[in-house]
Amino acid sequence: MASTSLTFLRLFVLSVAVVLCSCATPHYASDRMGAAEHDALVRVFHAQRERAWPLFRLGGGLNVVVENSHLPRAFAWRFPTGGISSSPTVMGTTLLVSANDHHVYAINAATGTLRWKYHAENEVMSQPSYEDGLVYVGIGNAANVVYNPPSFSVIGEGMNKLEAIDAHDGIEQWWAGLDGSGMPSNAIVGSELIDVDGQGTVLAVNARTGRYLWHTTLPTVFAMSCVVDGGDGSIYLSGRAMNAVFALRAADGSLIWKRTFDRYYGGIGDDPLALSGNALVGDYLKATAPGRFGMTVTLGSKARQYAYALDRRDGHVRWRTLLPGVSGSVPPYNESAIELIYGNRVFIGSAIAPIVTALDLRSGKVLWQRRVDGAVKGGIAARDGTLYFGDLAGRIWAVEASSGHVVGSVATDMRFNTGSPIIVNDSFVQGGAEGVIALPLENIRHSSPMPGVTQLSIWQRFLWAVNRALPLRDPHREASYYR
Repeated sequence: MASTSLTFLRLFVLSVAVVLCSCATPHYASDRMGAAEHDALVRVFHAQRERAWPLFRLGGGLNVVVENSHLPRAFAWRFPTGGISSSPTVMGTTLLVSANDHHVYAINAATGTLRWKYHAENEVMSQPSYEDGLVYVGIGNAANVVYNPPSFSVIGEGMNKLEAIDAHDGIEQWWAGLDGSGMPSNAIVGSELIDVDGQGTVLAVNARTGRYLWHTTLPTVFAMSCVVDGGDGSIYLSGRAMNAVFALRAADGSLIWKRTFDRYYGGIGDDPLALSGNALVGDYLKATAPGRFGMTVTLGSKARQYAYALDRRDGHVRWRTLLPGVSGSVPPYNESAIELIYGNRVFIGSAIAPIVTALDLRSGKVLWQRRVDGAVKGGIAARDGTLYFGDLAGRIWAVEASSGHVVGSVATDMRFNTGSPIIVNDSFVQGGAEGVIALPLENIRHSSPMPGVTQLSIWQRFLWAVNRALPLRDPHREASYYR
């Protein structure tokens, strides 16, 4: 009887919240958009027929544009979670979202309603990948267990694991223990699942069974970076202390080359690399004044931001560019931004200044800069010549890729940190400090807010808080452990 009452209460709260949010309507006549195939600069992920999402933001230029004919062309909703540090994944008509509240959520992309959620034993900050009915995430937090910058550190307090979850019901299938935090995003390379952790271990297991294949330990730490699949049997990784980019053979983890950076630079281990042709693009911070550890980039120190490109074949530096005017105090976490390569240009935000910069991919020349309301730590999504992104002040932007001119923007009451946006049909989806927002692209371009989505009333916030406080049974069963 108690269980029935609890279920009824949950359904009542959800029903009221959905009704309140569904009352929101755009304040203009629709200028309906079509499919994204006509943009030659975009590689479209067709979610209705794809069997795998293999790596962070689909790799390459880190632009995520998804089409699915089984979803509405545009949809709007808001789903409450703990803070989100990664990027949504699309599996058919389902959004998979990792959250810092120890959960992986499976959300109906059309309606924003919950399909299932999985409870982990630590924070979940890696982007989910999936293949053939299994979802893969790394779990672990950002605590510095050993901290002695810039020479050595270990990240990950408590349980650190690589998990495989059933895509249909959220039941754990197998798990592998990690030496450090599982914050970085893994990659499916052939039949292997390759993961890196907060102690510098690169681990490969069989993606289907979790059976151990190989591992190698590098003299570095991987924080919020990711495994980049080169598509030719090589993988690329960026780590801190030592500050370096590594190229390894995916078959056995042997080293192909490494490119080291000054030991006092910051943010390299937070930086997911973008790949286009033979160019690997990243960014880092350089201290401008001595701090507690000399010129080390540490919390609160003053720094400037650089972008760089390496040649993927041998690691030599193609270009290195100081971003003009991009300077400020280093935040406690997520020191770097996430690059986007769109056409022959690189677009990058900043963790230390509210500025987005456009650079030429070949030369690193700065083409334009756009000041926004807050730091842009997360990624950027692009389609039809327009960049879409959220900032730390809570505003969502539409900006012309060619000039930096603002097309439109919408203020929200949710801050966007490293949770990065994707485009699904004609809607923008991004996770922030309190959940996930889905908003039609035309609302952003027309600067048209949607009450109940971009801004919550006091009553709606109360309903969301009650809904999150109610327990929801998480399905579990005994899983195989491999390590």
